[in-house]
Parts: sequence; C-alpha cells; structure tokens
Amino acid sequence: MNKVIEKTELVRIAGELFRQKGYSATSIDDIAKQCGLTKGSLYHHFAGKEELALAAVEQVHEYYRENIFSLILERERPTAADLAQFNRAVEAFFAEHPYGCLFANLSLEMGGTYAVFKKRIDSFFEEWTSCYRKAFAQSMPEAEADACAQDAVASVQGCVLMNRIWQNLGPLRRQHARLLRLCENVLPS
Repeated sequence: MNKVIEKTELVRIAGELFRQKGYSATSIDDIAKQCGLTKGSLYHHFAGKEELALAAVEQVHEYYRENIFSLILERERPTAADLAQFNRAVEAFFAEHPYGCLFANLSLEMGGTYAVFKKRIDSFFEEWTSCYRKAFAQSMPEAEADACAQDAVASVQGCVLMNRIWQNLGPLRRQHARLLRLCENVLPS
C-alpha cells in the first residue's frame, strides 16, 4: 500500500472525496485508501483533514483563477464571446466534477460560518461575482451590475446543485444562455 503519489494528486483526490461524501463523512482513512497510501504517509504531507481540505479548496480556487475567472478578469472590456467562453469553462468543470461545487458544499455542510473555511469560501464567490459584475458593469449602473452579478452566481450555483442531484447539466447550460442573452445586447461581440 505504500504508493508514491504527487502531493497535487493527493489534494485532488481528497477534494473529490470531500465533494462527493462531504467533509465530515470523509475520513483520513478514506483519503489514504483512495490514494493508495498509509495514514502515516498522508500525515507526512498534511497535519490532518482540515489542512488537507484547505489545500483542496486552494487548489480548486487556483484552477478557477487560472482557467475560468481569468477569461473575464484579464480583459479590459469583456465581450460576449469572452462570457460565452467563461460559461463553457464552468460547464466543462462541472461535467468533470458532478458532485457539485466544493465551496458551496462546504458552506452548506458547515453552515457558512466555520471560520477556517469561511474566508476562503467568501473569497472564491466574491471573485466569481466580480467576473459577472465586470461584464454587467459595461451597460448597467454599478449597484444594478452588482445585484445582477450576485443573482447570476446564486442561480448558477443552484444549477450546479441540481446537476449533482439530476446528473444533468441542462439547467446550467440554459442559465448560462440566459446570462449571455442579458449581456449580448450590450457587450461587444
């Protein structure tokens, strides 16, 4: 059972287990077994489950920063094509991760107040909201763009939750299409 595994892969597997089973229901034994490690080998990399969950949260957030959020945030003036690409990237992520959003799942399980995760969860969702805010702000007053951005993240997350239940990305794709239609009339092509 003493397998060699990259630390990033260990974190990825732990994140999938947290997403699938929940933080509380996932034990260090579960993670070690899934990784083909002994508990001692796992503890060599991480002091415990909380530290491993924080690493998983950071890994997912970093993926989003580099591969999804950057599609909007790195543009001076995002276009409708940028928003469409952003939407496709979100859909692709959840097609590969059908057990939902790690941040939302942790928030639901912990009640959104568990201090260890709260700051990171808030940061992730604020960054996601800022993507929509940047797109909407080109055609709306700031307060309206902010409200629409918050609503967009909330509805997309609802669709992600339903994908976990129904194993069907259709609602997410339809919501993304509605958001794109909202922006197409005001964003450059």
